[in-house]
Amino acid sequence: MRDVLLDQQIGTFDDGDVRLLVGSDATWRETKVLLRELALKSAPSDILLVYFAGHTLVPQWSDQLDAYLVTADLDADVLSREPDNGLRISFLKRDIFDAFAGASFLVLDCCHAGVYADAARRNVKVLQTYAEAVDRPRHNALLACPSGSVTRESVEHQHGTLTYHVLRALQGGAGDEAGRVSFAQMATFVAAQGMDPPPVHTAHVYGATTVLTQPPMSRHDRQALSSPANPGVTRPCLNPLEDQTSSIRQLLNRVFRADMRSAHQPQQGERDGRVELIRYALDAESAAVVDFTGCSIGVVNQTARFDKEALRPMLDLAAGEAAQHQRATPGYVVTHGTGRRMLCVPLSFAGDRTLTLTVVDPALAQLDMGEPLAVMLRAVWDSDPVADLLQSEMAVLTALRTSFGRLPAKLYDDAFSLYQQLIKSMTMVFQPVVELDQRPAGVQVHSFEALARRHDGELRAPWQALRIAHDWGDRFIVERDAILLAKAVSSYVEADARAGWQGTKPLSVNVAVRSLLSDAYFEQVSKALTEAGLHARTLTLEISEQDSISPAPGERWPQAPLVYFHNRLTRLARELRISFAVDDFGVGYASLARMAELPLTQIKVDRAILHHPMALEELTLVAQIARWASDQGQTGHSRTVIVEGFDDDAPISLHEIFGLGIHHVQGYFSGSIASSTLCELDPSVQERIASLVRGHK
Repeated sequence: MRDVLLDQQIGTFDDGDVRLLVGSDATWRETKVLLRELALKSAPSDILLVYFAGHTLVPQWSDQLDAYLVTADLDADVLSREPDNGLRISFLKRDIFDAFAGASFLVLDCCHAGVYADAARRNVKVLQTYAEAVDRPRHNALLACPSGSVTRESVEHQHGTLTYHVLRALQGGAGDEAGRVSFAQMATFVAAQGMDPPPVHTAHVYGATTVLTQPPMSRHDRQALSSPANPGVTRPCLNPLEDQTSSIRQLLNRVFRADMRSAHQPQQGERDGRVELIRYALDAESAAVVDFTGCSIGVVNQTARFDKEALRPMLDLAAGEAAQHQRATPGYVVTHGTGRRMLCVPLSFAGDRTLTLTVVDPALAQLDMGEPLAVMLRAVWDSDPVADLLQSEMAVLTALRTSFGRLPAKLYDDAFSLYQQLIKSMTMVFQPVVELDQRPAGVQVHSFEALARRHDGELRAPWQALRIAHDWGDRFIVERDAILLAKAVSSYVEADARAGWQGTKPLSVNVAVRSLLSDAYFEQVSKALTEAGLHARTLTLEISEQDSISPAPGERWPQAPLVYFHNRLTRLARELRISFAVDDFGVGYASLARMAELPLTQIKVDRAILHHPMALEELTLVAQIARWASDQGQTGHSRTVIVEGFDDDAPISLHEIFGLGIHHVQGYFSGSIASSTLCELDPSVQERIASLVRGHK
């Protein structure tokens, strides 16, 4: 095992960093002291791998809840009186790996090895990769057998069976497409070898990707050896962040995992909490937000050990950099002759004032990340994990995506999973569309629009969380819209059942142009309608005004964009019986051409139109376009026009809107805010609206 890890061709460990204890040198006293010193001196960038092959002892008085690794000096006769006179498996877990700050790994090739897993988790299922971090999220273990079982040895291979397969894996048997072997790949390879009893593999996302061995040849040499018998593999071009993946994940873990953050919640205030959280995440001595204004230096807030006067030489250098290159870089490092380092990340600018996050003596492994670290810290500050963990972590990954163009596959997959969680955590509320009439009895709720909210009771839409999808591309956009559609339909059906009226009123849901071009999206639409028992004719999809109707870069459409999109919607409406509407006409991409040329059943007019100097003329044009197909005898009825965002401050009245033939209005004027429940209008509200429609004040 040692020889493989130190092999000059494939090993990733240095000779001075590996300690071998065998035979009479393997004493419990020396081993415990050595491991404990390593744990106490560890930093987040450190890696510890412990391998043991040998026998175990389970004393009768331990009830098989703990075991001893048999070392040369173990005296079983004294254990009942002095149970700490030996190397206990619980000691490894509690005093070594739970205390180790970096990524850590354990391989036990011995009987009863599963006792280690049972120390924190009862009834372990073997051969299961645990997605939830029940121990330290950067600790991984490969155990030869479950608790109470015996492992196997091989006369042929002169090894324990587990060790034999571990060595095969590390020597290339578990290599990825580039020939590298991580702990997770090694453990997965070993688990697939059909061992009896099967091994126990407890794997956590963070740390398991650490490379233990690598290919002996360069990538170029390996490609040169490809042949028909070995045609090679296809992989994406090397991403500049590929080598930073493990460090990025570890930093995200320290900032956003609740079990890691519990001891670093804000004590004095929200921003102080952020500064302390960043200091902790970087394993730094101290941190502060510093105001550089001209020649003056002010400390806005700081952690306990930040000493402005002691750090004055580095702060003066940082002030000069801030004044000379205010926006030139996402971050810079100031060093001092004493060997100290200060990471500086500009947060905001105003004239000659620069507000800068300063982190004193962060872990070198984190500092080596360079620009990605500065980008992440700026995003952490701007998004504020204290207020919203999910959205903040998604904002950090999005900042990396937009700054560097593309993320490595593992980080991309992390981001997709995280975004699914973010969207699924939202709640759906419903805002009524009111049908106008001069008679109070004729004023009623016509339909509802489903709106996403980050939390129940919020009035504002979570625009930032929703727009993040556009920074990632079609897969995220389609997934976002599919999740929200399913939530809207299921929530609406439940609310409708509680409403108490007869029949189901129409429902409209927002959707992006790219989702309307996706067959996968409409498969989810059909599935959601079927599962909820809602008829398709009840649903109207509102085409977002924030999206252009145009091909993506490199994409080719067989017809002009509006023609192609028109044909697409026509086919979908015919096959699925779903209606479509233009959302927020008058802003964004919701143009006159879009309103006039697409097969729509509704036109929704943005509230901004109401405040235009020629609002009545514009609304008259919309009403004429809505009636055009009906006037030409092409359809039996006009398209419904809905004016959105109407309130008592609107410069035109309901009387004027009604006079144009527009009979549907949406907004807080009805006295009903968007809610998870569906309610009819109060009679007093009906009377007031009818009076306004008649022109009374």
